Amino acid sequence: KFTFTPEYRFYAGKKGAPGGFYLATFARYTHMSTKNIYPFTTDDGIPHELEVEGTFNGYGAGAMIGMQWLLGKSITIDWWIVGPFIGVMNSKFTGVDNHPFDKLSQQQETDLQQDINDIDLPLWTVDATVKDMNADIKLKGPFYGVRFMGVSAGFRF
Repeated sequence: KFTFTPEYRFYAGKKGAPGGFYLATFARYTHMSTKNIYPFTTDDGIPHELEVEGTFNGYGAGAMIGMQWLLGKSITIDWWIVGPFIGVMNSKFTGVDNHPFDKLSQQQETDLQQDINDIDLPLWTVDATVKDMNADIKLKGPFYGVRFMGVSAGFRF
């Protein structure tokens, strides 16, 4: 997983940056990759495993509140309190059924494709295509979360 979150802070009060209460706006990019096994059994009772790997890419924005203290001339303590964000995430997966002796029939591929498309992910769309023992799966949905309570130390230069 890789996440990049640039932010811009607006400080309240007479002291100004980098001390006191602040409101921050931020953008967020997240990239995740995964590998997994999707087990299934065909209508004739033969177990299969679809080896699936893919990526998630999310883009979003949010706002955060926090406090920052300047200790001396160069050291800061930053307490970020809460920062909700929302955006969109796109995912693409490929899967291969490596069962060497039992190829899927056209109907079995159609059934597997429907089984994947019927996965219930609230607010997400699932679009799968299965052909010749391979699956292409696309997911699209909301990207949301909360940056909640953290403390960090910084050096001002």
